[in-house]
Amino acid sequence: MNITTRIPDNNKLKLGAGDGFLLAASCAWGINFPIAKSVLLYMDPMVFSATRYLVAASFLFVLLIFQRERLAITTKEFFELAIIGFLGITLFQGGWAYGLNLTSASKASILVATAPVFGALIGSFRGERTSLVGWAGIFLSMIGVVILINNSLTEITIGAGSMVGDLLIIGAAAIWSIYTLISRPMVIRRGPIFVTAYGMAFGALFLTAISVKPLLEQDWSAIPAIGWVAWASTAFLGAALAFVWYCAGISRLGMAKGMSYSFFIPAVAIATSLLFFGEHMSLVQLFGAAIILLGVKFTRTG
Repeated sequence: MNITTRIPDNNKLKLGAGDGFLLAASCAWGINFPIAKSVLLYMDPMVFSATRYLVAASFLFVLLIFQRERLAITTKEFFELAIIGFLGITLFQGGWAYGLNLTSASKASILVATAPVFGALIGSFRGERTSLVGWAGIFLSMIGVVILINNSLTEITIGAGSMVGDLLIIGAAAIWSIYTLISRPMVIRRGPIFVTAYGMAFGALFLTAISVKPLLEQDWSAIPAIGWVAWASTAFLGAALAFVWYCAGISRLGMAKGMSYSFFIPAVAIATSLLFFGEHMSLVQLFGAAIILLGVKFTRTG
């Protein structure tokens, strides 16, 4: 009798831990959107991404050494981690930083939240069944994206403003869903901090290799103290810790349940952007955002 009561308790504890990790990661990323937007006033997007992930990776390796973790990797793991880093850092963060530089933090956070929609589409291509509710959610999300970007219900304005930035963010969301899928088996085997540290290191090295020119041209003296504080917060909170929390949550809850926490990211980002950074969203854009999030909810349900 005692054994049967312990098993559900343990399961509840693990589920609760996964929820806590993903909630913390979502809040950190939500706050990270407007803060990163402010840093991009002083830094080139590629310089911003490369430098903060080199620092974040170094921090995580120090943490691994402190915990006396085994850092050696096999040849197979080398290539797996290189691919994980290329997807999750080089492609995702590169596209995300450039996109964020060209659009608002509020819009970017909502568009990134479409990652579960891409995850569902990838799942359907892999032979996983998607219900009518799931397909309805995908359709709703796409409509919401058009409304959010177009910012009008009566005329076509989709070619104006931050169209390129919005598309880069949508592309980054698609890459993020692939990264989540590919990284999970390695996270389960070697742990979230290990995989995140190596993934960031590989991804940051790739970013540095293609950012030599902007790194040399960056005017470091023009960055004010508040800019460096903001940059540091994106490196340690938005990069190092949030990635570890996300991987830890995904390894416990799985991709489908884990990615549903993307709902919290735009909520935190919009609140932070409107309250502390003076951003503005029209009623039409808020309507589009609501449709996107409703669509993502249906997608996850289906």
